[in-house]
Order: sequence, then C-alpha cells, then structure tokens
Amino acid sequence: MPVVACIGLAVLDSVFFVESLPSGPHKHFATDRSSSGGGPAAVAAVTVARLGGDARFLGRVGDDAAGTRILGWLHAERVDTTRSRAVMAARSPVSSVFVDAVGERMIVNHTDQALFADETIDTGDVAGADAVLVDRHWPAGAATALAAANRLGIPGIADIDTAPHVGDAVLETASHLVFASAALERLTGSGAAEGLSALRSRTDAFLAVTRGADGVDWQSGGADGHIDAISVTAANTLGAGDVFHGAFALSLAETGDEQEALEFASAAAAVKVRDATIPDRSAVTAIRGGIP
Repeated sequence: MPVVACIGLAVLDSVFFVESLPSGPHKHFATDRSSSGGGPAAVAAVTVARLGGDARFLGRVGDDAAGTRILGWLHAERVDTTRSRAVMAARSPVSSVFVDAVGERMIVNHTDQALFADETIDTGDVAGADAVLVDRHWPAGAATALAAANRLGIPGIADIDTAPHVGDAVLETASHLVFASAALERLTGSGAAEGLSALRSRTDAFLAVTRGADGVDWQSGGADGHIDAISVTAANTLGAGDVFHGAFALSLAETGDEQEALEFASAAAAVKVRDATIPDRSAVTAIRGGIP
C-alpha cells in the first residue's frame, strides 16, 4: 500500500447552501448547511485513504475545539496524524463556504499565522513515504518537505492553488508542480500551456495546470499534452482540486506514470463534483469505465 505524506493546511468548514453566491451588504439566507473538515493537504490525505492508500498528514491546528474536531475527522478517515500537533494559544483554521445552486463555491478563510511561524519538518517526518504532497499554506514546511523528498528520491508534488507567488525553493525542489489556472496566470501573466512554457526557465519539474471542466494541460521536458475532463453535472465543486491532488499523488506513487496519474486524478475530481463527496476506488474505476 503506497504511503503519501501530505503537508499543509487542515480546516474546519462551515458550508452554507444558497441559491446564488452572496454579494453586497445584505442579509443572505441559506437553504441548508453542514460542517466538515477541509483544507488542501487534509482533503488530499483523506482522498488517499479512501482510494486505498496509506495517508499521512503533517500540519498544525490550534489547541481549541475546532482543532479537536479537525484531527478527529482525519483520524476517523484512517489518516495518520501522529506527526501533526496542536499549537498552544493559536486558533485553528476555519472557513465559511457558500455553495450555489449550480455547485460553484465561494470561500472565506481565516488561518492564524502563528500556526506555521518558521516551523519546518525534517527527513524523518516523511521517511517511508512513496510520495510527498505539499500545499502553499505552510511555506517553510513545504520547502523542507520537498527537499526531504528530493533527498529520498521520491516524487515531491506541489499543489499551487491561489498562491500570489511561488518561492524559488519550491520551484527548485519539487519534482511535480500542479497549478490551478488562476494561480498560474497570477504567477506568469499567462494561462494554460503558455504559462507552463513560461516556467521552463525556472524549473525542470513536471508541470500541469488544472482548468476545471476544460481539463488539464501538462508539460514534461520537450513533451506536452492535454487530458480532457469527464463531463458531469456539478453538485458541489468544493474540494475538487484537493481531491485531484490527492489522487494524482497516490497514482503517481503506485505507477510512476504522470499521464495515468492525471487521468486517474481527473476521474476522482469528477466524482467529487458530481456526488459532492470524496470518492473511493470503486467510484473512480466506474466513472473511468463510463458507468454513470
């Protein structure tokens, strides 16, 4: 069973379902609500576990009720949290999430910066892993985790979602950089394939950019390509990118084949969007086989 170490953010999400996304200084009323765990690295770890991998989460929460709930959620999902800890006098990350009638979402997050102040990890934290996945929310942890993956000779994957910039340490040490399209455009001034090409002078990593319903573009060395998205009716797009990254990391650890990993990840994200839940292996296998 491949081991994937996920380093970064875990959040307690309060999700409000609305007819349309709120705007303006008015009262807005939800049709339903729920509460769940979230955060890029944490959702990726849960995805790895549900898809049959051995998931390890390295992150920080506050010493509060929200932190207890976040770690309890991860534990219930069979994610190893022994290398995570609660930070005294810090508050756990929380988000208010609004999901409209067509499944699009808006997120307002608060993350206490005291959680990650200058903290790093060491090679021992990822020893025994077959792949490392980092998000942008713990910069020092991401940089040291990717460096550790490099020393261990395992894939070091960076999830670049809404970063205003990407540090040189990430570009220099990640073996795989997977961007959200908005983050790539902010970094390079270009979208999709043009943005990936613009990064070639800064990194030799495998590059990919996720474009939602428009699929995924990738570049590796002198090759490039495109993976079509699987068409589904969207119920909820919340966490689809995080599921994509977790599935990509697991498949890469299993097969070492980037294109297979992108196709597998695209299928996992499609199930998440369609069913509004993190998928298991059977659901991903079914949608890849054309089973509704």
